[in-house]
Amino acid sequence: MISFWVCILFVLFGGPRFSRSRTSDMASCRQLWRALKRTLGLGRSQLSVGERQVVLVTGCDSGLGHSLAVYCHQALNMTVISCCHNLQSQGAQLLQQLNTENGARQQRMLTWQLDLLQPESIEQLQARLQQLLHNSDYQLMALVNNAGVMCFGEFEWQLPSQIELQINCNLLGTMRLTRQLLPLLRQHRGRIINVTSHCGLHALPALSPYAASKAALRGWTDALRIELQQYGMEVVNFIPGSFVMDSNIAARQQQHAQQMLEAFSEEQLSYYGTYFTKFNEYLSMLSGFKAPNKLRDNELLSKFKDALTNTQPAAIYIHEPWRYRIYRWLFSICPTPLTDWLVVRFCAMPTYESTRR
Repeated sequence: MISFWVCILFVLFGGPRFSRSRTSDMASCRQLWRALKRTLGLGRSQLSVGERQVVLVTGCDSGLGHSLAVYCHQALNMTVISCCHNLQSQGAQLLQQLNTENGARQQRMLTWQLDLLQPESIEQLQARLQQLLHNSDYQLMALVNNAGVMCFGEFEWQLPSQIELQINCNLLGTMRLTRQLLPLLRQHRGRIINVTSHCGLHALPALSPYAASKAALRGWTDALRIELQQYGMEVVNFIPGSFVMDSNIAARQQQHAQQMLEAFSEEQLSYYGTYFTKFNEYLSMLSGFKAPNKLRDNELLSKFKDALTNTQPAAIYIHEPWRYRIYRWLFSICPTPLTDWLVVRFCAMPTYESTRR
């Protein structure tokens, strides 16, 4: 606490003066006061939401995105734009059916197609959203950037196309969509909730491109939060824990593995062959498209609601089981060799065993 106040005094009185005016000093003091109030939690309250508040969620075909769309529609009674990659998917069709349940008087679940890899798809979505908001009393409350892709495999194994897909979708696609919607979000003082990952806090082996995309997303989120504060906008980093078993983010893992295997050189086949087979047999449970399930984790939903409706949301929300929490604490205090060993234990995946003497 003492070091905190020393930092404050240094910023106020010890920084470079140059041409700073009295006006800029007063503005800086006001900003400091707002920051202190926020740090102490003064003035926090919950925004009321209803059918006139609009939330746009990406990646709603399955998994977390699907569950958050259903939660916003059913529990919060909001108007939801659920963005799906495939409007014919089971998840998209289940979302569309919500408009006819319980004698709904109006459509509050709008299921739109979105491909983050296609700029024209993003432009079309922005045009539809602008038309929805034009001359209406709808309020665009939040953009929830949830869509993402994942590919398991050591870095040497992954094809350039697989690496680029993860960076393009998880990071650049999210940036493209956010930039396209920022004018509308600014006009409505909407907030941005970026769903990142524990991989963005600590990278895991066999997920290096995915971890890189999520770490970059985390850094971008931090910078964006500071930039948009001056316009009265909130930016939140939301880390929900692992949903790989409950979503289709890794549904094509076996196809990805086959493509890697076909691209191996003779030397790589000889070196990795048995290990590669054992590695992907272990991951076979991830493959195949799963039916979307309604999320029943009330603690996670409560954190998401706070990120969505609190007038002063936290910069980061982390939801994790006790095992994740313990490992993450150990990662923060252990020297690198021990941390590396802990990571291998945490992942609990097959590891390479050399056959050479």
